[in-house]
Amino acid sequence: MKARLAITLVACSLLTGGFAVAAAQDTSGAPAQATQDSAAQGYAPADPAPVAAPVPEPAPAAAATPAPTPSAATAAAAAPSRAAALSSLGFVQILTPRPPERINRAIEQAKIDQREADAEYRELEGLEDQVKAMVEVKKQEVSTLDAQRKLAEKSKQEGEVASFEAEKKDAERHKQFLEKRVSLHQAEKDAAKARKNLAESTQKALELELQLTNRRADRDRTASTDAAATMRHENVVRELERKVLDSQRVVADREKQVADKHQDIAKRRLELYQAQAAAVGGR
Repeated sequence: MKARLAITLVACSLLTGGFAVAAAQDTSGAPAQATQDSAAQGYAPADPAPVAAPVPEPAPAAAATPAPTPSAATAAAAAPSRAAALSSLGFVQILTPRPPERINRAIEQAKIDQREADAEYRELEGLEDQVKAMVEVKKQEVSTLDAQRKLAEKSKQEGEVASFEAEKKDAERHKQFLEKRVSLHQAEKDAAKARKNLAESTQKALELELQLTNRRADRDRTASTDAAATMRHENVVRELERKVLDSQRVVADREKQVADKHQDIAKRRLELYQAQAAAVGGR
């Protein structure tokens, strides 16, 4: 009986030691199993590891209001202009842009100038023809008076000779006056023609400038959206700028021609005044 009891105690001791070794090696076991093993060994259960408090989830951020997209005009105003960029590099804009409305008004005025110059040319042409006819009449009168003077000389009529000679000189002065008038009308015709040519050149230059203005606007509209189109517009703009400058040079030449014609008119008017004074004074 005692031997049986001793064997039982030894077996319990062996079992208890095995449980302790297993508990020491297995640290990942569930808390409930660890409590049972500790109770089997006669130890108080260890305090469980503190559980970390759950981190509160951050409140969802308010949806950001999208910034308003600036309009093309605002973007263009914010960005440095092309003229300002060129100016910063020392370049200048040789052809200052003008509003299309102003250019169109100038074109209409150039058309009016052409019509007026053309009408004046036709009127002066008619006056010239009339005065030329008067000159021919005076030439015939001078020739007749000269023939009469010669007849009087042959017949030795000295009084008649003097009278015909005086009439002949008066007719010659009148003829010279009329010839000066023809010259004046010719100069006025030339001036009217020069003004018409000037108006035509001005209209052409203005129409090219209007094309340039429109092309510049097309280039600026595509500057931020289509680089290829902007490059094409830029090439056309440069070519139009060259043509406008060349046409303005032609206009300047035509203006000089008009000024020269007006100077010639002033000279011929003075000559006509002197010829008229001589013709009237002899009467």
